[in-house]
Amino acid sequence: MRDGFSLRVPAWSIWALPAWQALPTQKTCNSYNIPVIVTSTNLVFGLPHFQTDFDVADFVDTITSRNVTTASSVIAPGVQVKSTVLIATHGLGFEKTYWDPQLNKTMYSFTDWAIGQGYSIFSYDRLGVGASSRVSGYVAQLSNQVAILAELTKLVKAGQFVGGTGKPPAVVLLGHSFGSIISITALANDLSIADGIVLTGALQLEQYVFERAGIRRGGAIRIASIQSPAKWRQLDTGYLTNADVLTNVATFFKAPDYDPAVAQFAENTKTPLTVTELLAASGITDPPAAFTGPTIIMSGQFDFIFCMSDCDDLLENPGEGVFSHAKSFKAVSFPGAGHGLSLHLNAAESFKNTTDFLASNGF
Repeated sequence: MRDGFSLRVPAWSIWALPAWQALPTQKTCNSYNIPVIVTSTNLVFGLPHFQTDFDVADFVDTITSRNVTTASSVIAPGVQVKSTVLIATHGLGFEKTYWDPQLNKTMYSFTDWAIGQGYSIFSYDRLGVGASSRVSGYVAQLSNQVAILAELTKLVKAGQFVGGTGKPPAVVLLGHSFGSIISITALANDLSIADGIVLTGALQLEQYVFERAGIRRGGAIRIASIQSPAKWRQLDTGYLTNADVLTNVATFFKAPDYDPAVAQFAENTKTPLTVTELLAASGITDPPAAFTGPTIIMSGQFDFIFCMSDCDDLLENPGEGVFSHAKSFKAVSFPGAGHGLSLHLNAAESFKNTTDFLASNGF
C-alpha cells in the first residue's frame, strides 16, 4: 500500500560548545513540513470498531491472555564538534518532546545533553501524533511507522532537513519503547540504513518483544475520545489511552526515583496510541542479526512493560546473541528507573551512558 503523509519538522540550529564545555547550550529553531510517501504492508483491523470502553477492556484482555502473534526536529551544533546525526523515534504515549520535555533541562532533556556533546538530533512526531498527519486509529501501525522512519532516514543521509550541515558521515537510530521497535524493524529491513543503534525502554527477547500484559495490567486502556473529549473528541475510537495519572505511574515510573510533579506532567502531555499499534507491535521481523554497527540496549531496571519490573537478567545474554555480529554491544539495566527512562531523577546519567558509548565507538 502506498500512502502519503505529512510530518511537521521543526529544524533547530544548535550552537553548542565542545564536549568538555557542554553547557550552557544555545538553540535556534526553524520548522518544516515534510511530505513523505511510503509503501508498506498494513494490518487490517477485522473486528468491529469499538463503541465503548467495555469493548476495549474485553479486546485488551483477549490479546493479553493467550499466545497471540500478532513533525520532527533537527538539532545541530553550530560548532561542528561531532558530525553524527541521531534519528530519534519516540514511543507510545509521547510526542517527540519526550527527548526534550518542558521540564528541568539539565535533569530531563536528552536533546540538551546530546547537543552539548556535539551530536545532532533529528526527532519527529510519529504518524498520528502531535503535528504530523492524523489517520484512523485503525490504520496507524508498525508497518507504516517503519516505512516513514526509513524514508526520513534516507532524507537525512542525503543531507536534507539537517539545518544546512550537509550529508552526515554517520547516522545512528535512537528509539524509546515502541520507537525502539520501529528502529530495530527498519534496521532489520535494511542493514545499511544506519551505522549504529540505541534502543532504550526495550528488550530484544522474542517472548517479551512487546509485553502487552504489562500494558493491560498497568495502563487500564480506554477510548481516548471518551476519556478526554475536550482534548481528543476529533479522534476515532481506534485511538486509546491510559485511564489516569496513577495508571501512567504504574506503567512508566518506579518509586522512589521520580518526582510526582513529573509524573503529572507526563499525564498532562500524554498522547493516545492506536489499537493497530498495540496489535502489530509484536509482529516484528526477524532481528537484524547480521548488523555490524555498535549497538546499545538500555532499559530501566524496573521496566514494567518489557521486563515485568525486573530487567537485570533479561538484557545482556539475549542481546549478545541477537547482535552477535555487532562491532560493539552493551546492555544496561539502568538502576532504579522504570519504563519512562528519561523522566526519572537520575535520567541524566542514562544520557551520559548513551553518548559515552557512542563516543567510545567513534561517533
